Amino acid sequence: MNYTLHNLSELNPALLPSLAKIHMNDRGLLSKLGFPFVLRYFEIAYKDPQVIGVYAQDDDSGELIGYGIASPSPESLTSQFTHDKNWFIKQIVKLFLTRPHVFIQLIISSITIKGQMNNEKDAVECVYFSVDPKYRGQKIGRTIQKELMDRSRVAGYKKIFASIETWNKASLAATLANGFTIVKTFHEGMYHRHRLESKL
Repeated sequence: MNYTLHNLSELNPALLPSLAKIHMNDRGLLSKLGFPFVLRYFEIAYKDPQVIGVYAQDDDSGELIGYGIASPSPESLTSQFTHDKNWFIKQIVKLFLTRPHVFIQLIISSITIKGQMNNEKDAVECVYFSVDPKYRGQKIGRTIQKELMDRSRVAGYKKIFASIETWNKASLAATLANGFTIVKTFHEGMYHRHRLESKL
């Protein structure tokens, strides 16, 4: 299979729901918040000039295969959920009433994310990278993350961070293969995560 990596900014915005659907296969907090939150996140990331984003597209079918997103300020992406207050309040009330444990985790993670980069300058966070399940096992995720690292280096960043759930062996293997090292393992509410970093 042949595929090409593109800048996220080059994506037709009509295809953002397709990236959001790929992300829904992830078992992390964002996907647990539900599709409206995931789609809104991608809409925010797509417009944010600080975001370094790539997506992989099958050269033959044109199908989206996967994506990666990095940001020097990941908390600024999630904070933009509240810009449309009516939308946000509606989604939060629905979340609280239907999945209160996820609502509690959202509060915990919102606090944790503020200090996760230790206020380091010239650093970027590999926020997400994921591949459609039917394309997994071909090292595409590893390639996407490596591209994020290369683009971050070109943009002037000196270090990159990532947090990966301990159960996610495939993402952890890809990240370690790209030169990251585990600097700590920690609990964040219901999540047990590795914190990793690499020089660029």
